[in-house]
Amino acid sequence: MSKVSSGTGSLLPCDVRRDGDRLFDVAMWCLGQDVRCPDGNVLLRRGLVREARPPGVEGQSAYQGRLGDGGRLTLWGFGALCDVCGAAIFVPRDGFLPRWVEGARGNAFRVEDVGVRRDAATGPERRAARAGLALLADWLAEYEAWVARDVGLAWRRECLAARRKASPIPAEELSTAWRRLAVRVRATDASVQHHVAPMTGA
Repeated sequence: MSKVSSGTGSLLPCDVRRDGDRLFDVAMWCLGQDVRCPDGNVLLRRGLVREARPPGVEGQSAYQGRLGDGGRLTLWGFGALCDVCGAAIFVPRDGFLPRWVEGARGNAFRVEDVGVRRDAATGPERRAARAGLALLADWLAEYEAWVARDVGLAWRRECLAARRKASPIPAEELSTAWRRLAVRVRATDASVQHHVAPMTGA
């Protein structure tokens, strides 16, 4: 078994990772459509700041915003970087496998320039990785609720209809699905702590 598989196995239960993978794939597609919305870039309307890829530089533009705890979120077409409480967690577009990042750079334009990515190796690192994932899920839940309310469900339905694969979640349920995922990610910590809690005498 590869190091990535073994490192992430203790990070998230398989069902949470599978559902997160499906949801994140839809989210990244929708964010890409939002950038090209005929009525104007939806991410900019939401208040994110675009750091455009300089001329002659390979890669993708970055969009930066704030997470619920005051941390920083950076979005690219290839994934998301969450800077929370001194930890940097990168979630790639494919696989929903959060990676710990050393020397994180939110102003990168290529995935290889984001920083040195590795598995979360210790208990505190795994907890920080889950916290970052939960905050990302919270942000996406708020974002989808705002899109439905301020941009319109018709736009989000149009985005989903343009995918080659049918979305596992209808447009009107995206926000709720992300909220539920955030709860499940946070519940993983409670489950892990329960399993490793020392036994006490009667």
